[in-house]
Amino acid sequence: MQEPGEKPLDSVEKTGLTARVAVLRETLIGAFGVMMVAVTLASALNYLFSVLMSHMLNARGAFSSFNSLNSIFLIVTLGALSFQTVITKYIAEYEVLGERNKVRLLLKKFSWWLLGLGVVILLVSVAVAWPLADVLHLSSPAFVVLLGASVAITLYLTLPNGILQGEQRFLALGLAAISVASLRIVFGYVLVKAGFGVYGALAAATLAGLVVTTIILYFYRDLFLGKAEPDESFHPSTALWAIVPVALAVFLVIFMTQIDVVIVKALKGAVVADVYSKAALAGKAVLFFPEGVTLVMFPRVSAMRERGEPTGRVLWFSLAAAGGLVGVVVAFYALFPGFTATFFAGKDAKIVTGIAAPGGINFVVLFGLVMAIFALIKLLAFYHLALERKAFIAVYAVGAVAEIVGIMLYHRTLPQVLFVMLIVGASLLLISLAFAAKEKPPAAGYSHEEDLPNT
Repeated sequence: MQEPGEKPLDSVEKTGLTARVAVLRETLIGAFGVMMVAVTLASALNYLFSVLMSHMLNARGAFSSFNSLNSIFLIVTLGALSFQTVITKYIAEYEVLGERNKVRLLLKKFSWWLLGLGVVILLVSVAVAWPLADVLHLSSPAFVVLLGASVAITLYLTLPNGILQGEQRFLALGLAAISVASLRIVFGYVLVKAGFGVYGALAAATLAGLVVTTIILYFYRDLFLGKAEPDESFHPSTALWAIVPVALAVFLVIFMTQIDVVIVKALKGAVVADVYSKAALAGKAVLFFPEGVTLVMFPRVSAMRERGEPTGRVLWFSLAAAGGLVGVVVAFYALFPGFTATFFAGKDAKIVTGIAAPGGINFVVLFGLVMAIFALIKLLAFYHLALERKAFIAVYAVGAVAEIVGIMLYHRTLPQVLFVMLIVGASLLLISLAFAAKEKPPAAGYSHEEDLPNT
């Protein structure tokens, strides 16, 4: 019996290690398993990096400076995943149609666009370095310039990652994520140990992304260097415009999960921001556990939509898997709050566990619960995007504004910040589920080329 959304297995040879890996990739549960392991390990390594930096950046305000910039980095670069999302969607659909030449045309166009955008980001980072350093109480504007370089490299990395995800090469995609996270730890540790401090911590992402991007592009060099035949049916502007709603949706989701750290840093000062940032390390770890589910679900739903197949079962299967993952993590926090606080906050663990939330709820557990809700919101956003739905974006925009206004009004205590996010998140989750429940199944498969969506 096949899982929802999986491909037929009769075309896959079932002998040998390579064949077994292929079968694992083709089944939905197998793909979930591969990406869950890979993304969980990569996320754990990324959080290990943050924990490591929290112990190594000992100067007063140093870690909060790094963490506030790192939150901006996450907002911008994860928002930039809109490029990867669009690349993934088009490659998945072109693969269904067997249009390899269009894949080559798409990659060449996006490569130039991303390089140009990277240059713009570097110039903008230089222009805003001094005022942003003043707002965030940073000791040097050079931190902002380094952040811009990291964003530019990570932005270009969305291209090779989009190829791997669109072709549903989940093992390679997972290895790429693990490699970036591992190299970031190595570069960060060496640079900070060498005395570069926050500069080294920020530069680590740039160096790690550059190495992995180069390796992936080498293996796909034929797609970039080979000649692409002109195709009148290929309209790159369509793909470019498709980025707009995707960018808005992804940006809004990431914005709502990261802007709290930036606001607390601006409103509460370095000491309180350091404590909140270390509690956030534990809480926001929850966000990344179901990431593998989303990475598998998105190209599957896009391809199924292109074939005219219903996608509801894949959604509910994905929600169950993601919900189970975040539920286990939050339950662990509730059962072992002291261990969790010590692991993420180190010497500040007692301060973190001493923060009193209404109802006697542990602060770290409350943080984890809030982020679990936003993890499901993110998964639902990608489901809607795979089906080319856009109405939900306006609702998310209202939620983002409500979160900012709410935190600005209610931030006397740190639990108040989380309760604002909890109310906003729960509201968005219910609305997103309502949208998903009302989705009409796609029309029965496209039988003629003119019936296909314009690409």
